[in-house]
Amino acid sequence: MTPEHPGEAPRRIRGAPDVVAPTNRINVALPFSKIQTLEPSKELGELAEVVAGLAAILEEVAPGKESKKVHDHARLLAAQLQEG
Repeated sequence: MTPEHPGEAPRRIRGAPDVVAPTNRINVALPFSKIQTLEPSKELGELAEVVAGLAAILEEVAPGKESKKVHDHARLLAAQLQEG
């Protein structure tokens, strides 16, 4: 292209880039060294037994499919906590 004014440099026509890629980068640091797994405490196992006992009373007072399901679930959880 020729310049409009004498002595002026010709303008360059720029095309679109072939690839458009983001230039922002994010580094994520996860604190894997801080992750701790703990065994269930003795008190938690005892609490699960109390809940299972209450679920048994509930099943006696209000028999039905739902109360049996709650009781069975509470007994299973208490047994798992006592094993581990």
